[in-house]
Amino acid sequence: MKLQIIELILWPRKAGISPQVVPFERDKANVITGASKTGKSSIIPIIDYCLGSERCAIPVGVIRKAVAWFGIVVDTDEGLMLLARPEPGRQPTSTDMYVKDVQEGKTPLDVPIANTNVDRVKLTMDRLARLTRLGTDAQNTTSGYAGRPSFRDLMAFCFQPQNLVANPDVLFYRADTTEHREKLRAIFPYVLGVTTPEILEKQWEYESLRRAARALEKELTAYERASATWRANLGNWVAEAYELGFLPADSLKDAEELAILEALSGLTTANLPQPTLHAEVIAKVVDEYGQLAKQEATLNAEIAEVRHRMSRLSDLRSSVNQFELSLNTRQERLGLSRWLRAHTEETVDVACPVCSQSLDGHAEKVETLVDALVVVESEARRVARAPSVYDRDWVALEKKLRELVDELGAVAATRKGIEARNQRARQQNLLVTQAARFIGALEQALDVYKGRESSASKDELNKMLARIEKLKGELSGHSYHARLERAQKRLTRWMGRIAENLDAEDKNAAVQLDMKELTVKVSNENGGADYLWQLGSGANWLTYHVAALLALHLLFSRENHSPVPGLLVFDQPSQVYFPRRLTDGSIEENYKVPDEDSEAVKRFFKTFGAAASTYEGHLQIIVLDHAGHQFWDGQTGIHFVQEWRNGGKLVPTFWLEDEEGAGHRGE
Repeated sequence: MKLQIIELILWPRKAGISPQVVPFERDKANVITGASKTGKSSIIPIIDYCLGSERCAIPVGVIRKAVAWFGIVVDTDEGLMLLARPEPGRQPTSTDMYVKDVQEGKTPLDVPIANTNVDRVKLTMDRLARLTRLGTDAQNTTSGYAGRPSFRDLMAFCFQPQNLVANPDVLFYRADTTEHREKLRAIFPYVLGVTTPEILEKQWEYESLRRAARALEKELTAYERASATWRANLGNWVAEAYELGFLPADSLKDAEELAILEALSGLTTANLPQPTLHAEVIAKVVDEYGQLAKQEATLNAEIAEVRHRMSRLSDLRSSVNQFELSLNTRQERLGLSRWLRAHTEETVDVACPVCSQSLDGHAEKVETLVDALVVVESEARRVARAPSVYDRDWVALEKKLRELVDELGAVAATRKGIEARNQRARQQNLLVTQAARFIGALEQALDVYKGRESSASKDELNKMLARIEKLKGELSGHSYHARLERAQKRLTRWMGRIAENLDAEDKNAAVQLDMKELTVKVSNENGGADYLWQLGSGANWLTYHVAALLALHLLFSRENHSPVPGLLVFDQPSQVYFPRRLTDGSIEENYKVPDEDSEAVKRFFKTFGAAASTYEGHLQIIVLDHAGHQFWDGQTGIHFVQEWRNGGKLVPTFWLEDEEGAGHRGE
């Protein structure tokens, strides 16, 4: 998911003061350096709050006293968007938000006025992430944490606050609570690309059909058992028919079962004296029959409408896919135009790199191509939003169709029951006599016996079983375990390479991400593996935190469309190397860190810059640290944002000049 921070904005409570704006660069490792108590550790809570967190974790004190609104400008697939949220005051949080599309460098700095709420912002973020609308556990085998993934779940991969960045016990943001930990375990295969929305759709259809098939099998089994009991009592039916005079004595002696059934069935069609009919009963039956006929017609119309909608949805899905493919092709062909424009603007007497013809005087044609590319990109973004709703609508329509068909079957059975009762009423005379009771019971028994021979139910079951087998083959061909193993091998390889360049105690140790325990395992000399919490040294903990998060984001960047935002914020990663005196708010620029530790810190910054530069435009890193320029100067991919020392802070001191005893709690 494309989501990078362009600006962080604070609006003061005091009137007449301009907002504080902290700018960031795309696809860079943005570094803010400063002393303690200057607000560095408030950056992650502010970003998280503006992205829809349930609670406001921004530190109380100066920041909460001085700031009225917190905001961020984010770059998304749909352009720049300002997300702002008010300071909640005495409440734990505020659900009010302000959202506005903005242009590059033209962010409105007027005090926001709420125009939406947190829930709507979350829905917008879910849509931008193209998250599936289906749960991750079609079998309902988990403890209730396997609902559909949400944008908020993905924040686990974006933030490493000061108390987490070198924590041996917890690797992911907010994974220290049961709810977040279990949800993260459930969605891991999805975010790794092992399970796709298409696969989830098939899993849900497969499980739904399995449940329906089991219910139908039970129904048919009940018919089989009833008919078996009836066959065992067949002699009793024949004997009673003899006694009532319906059959000549011993006329069916030694007869085959089929002949006996035909004889008994014939008794139910015999002309018996007509019973006395009552007008009220007839009127009630006629009215009921008419209502059932109308209901049956209505259900048939609804079934036809659902099938028509499913057909249109299928056609629309195909059309969107073809149109998206066409847009991608046009986008690739027109992609050169921006480079040509930049080339012509930066160079005099520039020549075409293909035909060597001078491009002077052709700027208008190049601009035409660029305009066409902008239109195509806009269309591509709009089309990309469509597929995420197909899964939900298709599953809903299938469920609705099955419900309508079941309801239609029930209505038809009731209507046929009325017809059967009317038929029996014409054939029977005295329902109170033993003969009439015998005929009625015999008809019922024959209906049960013949019910097992109904081809409609068996055909429906056979169709279900055939579809189940087809889906089973497709899902087994998906090779879930093989795909998961490939993803884990890639993560292991990349984590090892990254850790080698950092400060791991054993640079040759194999590193593995344990998705069940949500931590890192490192091989040991005994042939086993140790969990992160079993290792010593803050350098080890920091190394494997950074290696795991960067390797995961590398994997996300290789997916066709990962829902995880390409944003990673580290707070105080160098804290494991600096002595206590460097965190007291009066850091000395010329303080000499031991050479070994100094080189280790430099390697971390070098790795941050390299990752942001090489992840193909998919990753923005923000580093908040005490470490000064000497640790990253000259490194590729590093962008220096601001330095908060000697009075410089996230919240300017003069914002609270009227406050008595104001202290700055930011870290």
